[in-house]
Amino acid sequence: MTRKKMAMAALATWVAAGAALAHSGATGVVRERMEGMVAMRDAMRDVTPMMRGEAPYDAARVAEAGRAIAAHAGSEMTRLFPEGSADGVSYAKEAIWQEPETFDALAEELRRHAEGLVKAAPNGLTAPDPHAGMAMGGSMAGHEGMTMPDQSSDRAGPGAGYSVAQLLGIEPRRSAEQEVSGATATKAAGSSAPGYATLAAPDVFRRIGETCAACHGRYRAGS
Repeated sequence: MTRKKMAMAALATWVAAGAALAHSGATGVVRERMEGMVAMRDAMRDVTPMMRGEAPYDAARVAEAGRAIAAHAGSEMTRLFPEGSADGVSYAKEAIWQEPETFDALAEELRRHAEGLVKAAPNGLTAPDPHAGMAMGGSMAGHEGMTMPDQSSDRAGPGAGYSVAQLLGIEPRRSAEQEVSGATATKAAGSSAPGYATLAAPDVFRRIGETCAACHGRYRAGS
């Protein structure tokens, strides 16, 4: 099966999952969080062809997708997982309430990356040249005190290093222990966030997908 066909199969699965929501019988907070997950899925699906170079790039739509994902991430996501809401039609695993700090870290990482996509959207598919506009041999006056973003930590987050095949479930992902280790590393990194405005939009979009994959692999039944 070609990569294109595999991607289409994955999208078909997402669509079926969204349709199943209407008939799942979910109510209350469980339904609310399911709808949030579907909204994030739809936002990612909308811009995926652009990130692959298969559709014209639209910076406004990419930024809109980032805002949509951010609106359902972070504390907005974690508030929808109160104790005792794993029963019935929920796909949530008990590990969410057994490891609240790790789950919170992943939700917050997703929010950061989603907001980062808004910042990176104007860059398009290629990261901007940091030396653009600087004359050869020009002075660095006026740049004193300016610090470069720490790019060493933005690949250390949960889910970092996944291939497309792993994200589509074609190849095995890392173990749960490795996922937790990655989340711990992200929390320890603290404020060392990547300079999103210096990155190409697909680089940030990949981080969103990796974080989603890490969270689903650890906390969603059937992953």
